[in-house]
Amino acid sequence: MEYLGFCALLVVAMVLNTVGGLMQHRYYVRTVRRLASQHNKAGCFLVSGRTRGRFRGAIAILVLRTDDDIIDGAAVMEGASVLARFKDRPDWVGLSAIRPLPHCSPRLAAAVAQARTRVPGRTATSAMPAPAPIRRRLGWGR
Repeated sequence: MEYLGFCALLVVAMVLNTVGGLMQHRYYVRTVRRLASQHNKAGCFLVSGRTRGRFRGAIAILVLRTDDDIIDGAAVMEGASVLARFKDRPDWVGLSAIRPLPHCSPRLAAAVAQARTRVPGRTATSAMPAPAPIRRRLGWGR
């Protein structure tokens, strides 16, 4: 009985974490759908890339022209919690995703580089290596 309060606190924390994660996933899907509907034209692909840091991560959702990697639309998110939000980047529209982008942190630059490798039919030639499969990172399937 003395651990009942501690167990209840753990259950509440797990429920809040799950609800926050589901809300952030729904927000990500809503942002992807918004960008896809705004930029629904031939020759463009919507791609996303992410990087993880020790405390903060970055996600970049880009609409790229396939022939020259010019950005038609962009939304980025950097943060350490489920309260982080996507910010549209209209200053990136018309710029090349190959060159350094203005007001771009190193984490965000790595996310953009990973997003560029996700264009269909493109080989993974980027400054950032492709992530290892989850089974390899956890030591399974050796």
